[in-house]
This record gives sequence, structure tokens and C-alpha cells, in this order.
Amino acid sequence: MSQSVFSEVDRVIAIGDLHGNFAGFKRILQETGLVDKRGHWQARDTHLVQLGDILGRGGEPGKIFKLLKRLETEAPQFGSRVHLLLGNHEAMSMSGLVIYNTMEEFQDLACEDLLEEGARPLPIEGKRSDPDSKLNKRLDMLGCREFSAALSPRGKVGSWLVGHDSAVSINGYLFVHGGLNRDHGCMPLDDLNDRVRRELTDDGVPQAGRDIMLRRDGPQWNREFTLKPNDERRLELEEVLDYHHCTRMVVGHTPTSCIDPSRAGRIVPMYDERLYCIDTGIGKIYGGNLSALSVERGAASALYF
Repeated sequence: MSQSVFSEVDRVIAIGDLHGNFAGFKRILQETGLVDKRGHWQARDTHLVQLGDILGRGGEPGKIFKLLKRLETEAPQFGSRVHLLLGNHEAMSMSGLVIYNTMEEFQDLACEDLLEEGARPLPIEGKRSDPDSKLNKRLDMLGCREFSAALSPRGKVGSWLVGHDSAVSINGYLFVHGGLNRDHGCMPLDDLNDRVRRELTDDGVPQAGRDIMLRRDGPQWNREFTLKPNDERRLELEEVLDYHHCTRMVVGHTPTSCIDPSRAGRIVPMYDERLYCIDTGIGKIYGGNLSALSVERGAASALYF
């Protein structure tokens, strides 16, 4: 049974959008003391929250997924836990939408195997009307077909990702990739997470107007708090936080360079620190600005490396 609400955790480390920066992610893990020099988990009573968007715009997402899957098994031995939240790029890729993915990602996922020796990605059915077309042959050469098969909800990566959450609450901090508004946020987190899982595993064609995982105001996509701040948004944020008995919301998705260009590469608090925006551009395409948000004894602090 899934669990979305946690309390009395000594330390929480939240890391924003990685966009394939495997080397940067490993450095953050080491600098925050979560892993030892060999890359194995060592922190006691600590929760790691990665806010999604491991995929998209290049890099080595397969290597990050493989590392996270191992850390998920190691952390409980220390009374700790790893939370990988689903971002909009995970939702898109798992739905067969690969417009933001690159050849580098295609080839990286083709090389990584999260399952047992000899496992193979499942074939994609009904995605292409003419498998012998020049375009589709070219996509096969680039690794797009294997990538999509691996990320499908029945594939070697997608079948693992689909078991992960879209939002969690830890020590009164609400973590979500994009943001939770009153329309989609005022429901129990277990229900919200189950709804996204159902949408991802639905055999029908994903619909942006119906499925909250693809809606512009849904948990994976919401930028209303970050890019359209006003008094009404403040009231809405407080309403959602009160519903979940939380004091702060922590989001990624929107690069902080878009929120405040003068603070590019920095974690940006908003609404009197009721909202923390931690997408500092860790992905190399955004500058490789390594950061994390540390939460201890109820207080949050920004870390840079």
C-alpha cells in the first residue's frame, strides 16, 4: 500500500529537475552526505525527494534511473527513504510524447537495463501506421523506438516509474513537481497519486483536457504560482497547504531564471517563504547549476555546489 504522508523525519533533501545530468546528481548526493564515496547510501533517518524531470533535453536519464532504483533499496536499511516524483517529462515520455527527448537520451536508455539480465523492452503497438517509412526507419536507427518501449507503462523503465508518486508530504512540507492548485490539490495525496497512476496505465489515448498529468494546471505542469503571482494565488496556495496540514510547498518545473532573472541558478522562495522553487537549472542545457534544499527541524536552507 502506498504512503504519501510522513512525519518526524530528521532530515529531508530535495533536488530539482535533473534533465539527465548524471554526474551532477552524483555530486549532489555526495556533497549532501546521502551517499559514500562509492555511491552507496549512508545517511540515517533522511528522506531524499527528487522532484522529477529526470528526462528531457538530453543527458543520461537511464543512468540516473538505475542509480535511484538501487538507492531505493539501500535507504531503508538506514531508516531512510527515497521519493522519486513524476514530472511532466516523465508523464509525456510514458505517454509516447517524445518531442523534448534527444538522441542522447534514446541511446542512453537503450543501454541501461533496470530489470533482470536478458530483459527486453516490450514492443509499441499502434503508435506508427507505416513501420517501413523512411522516417520510422530513421527513428529506429536513433533509438527512439526502444526509448518509447522502455518508457511505456509496461516497459522496463515505465513499469517501475508508474509505481511512483506525484506528490508527498514530509514534516509539513508538500513536495510536487509543478504545483497543486485548489482544483487538483484539495484531495488526499493517496487519491491524487492513484489518479495519475490510472491515467498513465489507461489503454486509451492520453488527453490533455481530461488527464491531470497532462493538464497545464495539473500537478506535473502547474506554473500559476511561479509565473503569475498575485494575492489570489497566495490565497489559493494557503488553501491547498491548509487542506494538507502543511506549511510550505516545494516545486520544480519552472527554472528560477524565469521567475527572477537576477537569481538564475538560485533557489527562490516566494509568498513569504510559503513556496520554494528549486529548479535551479541542474540540467547541463540550463547551465548545470547544482543545488539542493535541506529541511531540518522545520527550517529550510539552500545548498549550492
